[in-house]
Amino acid sequence: MMISAVSQTEAAGLFDSRNAGVKIFIGEIQSYGDYELKASAFENFADKLRQELNQQNLMAISNATVTNEEGRHSEGASGEGAVLSQIHMDAIVHGHQFEHGYAAAKLVRYADETMGRKVFYDDERVAAWKKQPQQTYFLSQGVQPAARRIAEKYGAAYLLFVNVKDVDVRLKHGLFASHTTKENRGKKMKAALDYYLINASTGRVYEGHCENRKTAQLYNLALVQGGKGMNVDELLNHVMEAQTDDIVKDMVKNGMKAVQ
Repeated sequence: MMISAVSQTEAAGLFDSRNAGVKIFIGEIQSYGDYELKASAFENFADKLRQELNQQNLMAISNATVTNEEGRHSEGASGEGAVLSQIHMDAIVHGHQFEHGYAAAKLVRYADETMGRKVFYDDERVAAWKKQPQQTYFLSQGVQPAARRIAEKYGAAYLLFVNVKDVDVRLKHGLFASHTTKENRGKKMKAALDYYLINASTGRVYEGHCENRKTAQLYNLALVQGGKGMNVDELLNHVMEAQTDDIVKDMVKNGMKAVQ
């Protein structure tokens, strides 16, 4: 399932923000779940996230590899994209939402190398950490300098990463939503995202979580915007975009204060 790609003009908007507020560098929007989503599934999401940040008078900037680019997950990747991937993974594996058994292979290997596999099988420790979702933490000491250098390069105060770990949109008996209520039965819509806001100067991380598995709520939202005859790609687009509002609201209300 794919979202239609944005035009070159729209994509350029992701990197051309003129707001005078605090500058936030969007480091990566990636899927580190147990399967990977293709790049086109994130393009509209990335642009919508930038718009939401700008509306809050936050200056959103990025480079050209913010979404799933070819080679980003390969072990031999190099350059700034590979560094951003490492920072993102470091934030994930230290966070409250990390599930060792439900992660991409590269992320699991990074977790084992960085923290040791045994730490993720300490059930009491894991359970206690998950019960403190608002508690901030720090990037690994070896990763903090890289995050600081990238932030300085772009003049950003914060780095923002989004792990789109679970997005699923299905319609029973076909690729198109029907105009009748009866034939719309069997639909399945869910989205689960984690985001990581990093104070570039200290390496302190706030982990936010957005999850929506209420089929009726998501479906009705999509119907208002796209009508009953939309196809699955359009439906997925609406589901993804709905999460950006939750991310930015939580970040402004909780995340930015927490990492000060």
